Amino acid sequence: MTELRDITRPADADRAAAEFASEAQFAGDLRRVRPWLAPDTPRRAVLAAVLHAEGTGFLALLGEYGPWVYAASVRDLQELGGAYGALVHAAHHATERAVYAAAAQQHDSLLTRLETTDHRQPGRGGHADLVALETGFWHAAAVQAQTRHVALGQRRAGGTPER
Repeated sequence: MTELRDITRPADADRAAAEFASEAQFAGDLRRVRPWLAPDTPRRAVLAAVLHAEGTGFLALLGEYGPWVYAASVRDLQELGGAYGALVHAAHHATERAVYAAAAQQHDSLLTRLETTDHRQPGRGGHADLVALETGFWHAAAVQAQTRHVALGQRRAGGTPER
């Protein structure tokens, strides 16, 4: 993890967004697993929208070129970090051809970002399904976001105080 911010108030979201909104993948990664966010939400407003829709959490950048994630708890962050780590490990041991083939099968693949680094040591591991690993990572992130979004909506509708 190269960045970690605790987002508990709108001011936290505004500060973090001011710092990171210029990062190429920041807003896109957060929007990618949150279909309830409008695609035209300004880059600097995405994190505030996530906070409003899901409640407090942690904003993190997983690795130097990895995905930006927003997670409710340390446990959720560890789950996403583990899923991303498995993808990085598999790509680390795959051939360049295998990585590019897997990346070509996905929109805005994390594998493409990894190729900007000198990370590969092919032939030292098995032949993991890179597409399945990346899809699994994004699915885990989407499930966490959806769960938080629905729970917060239910608390608001029922009058239960937010945490």
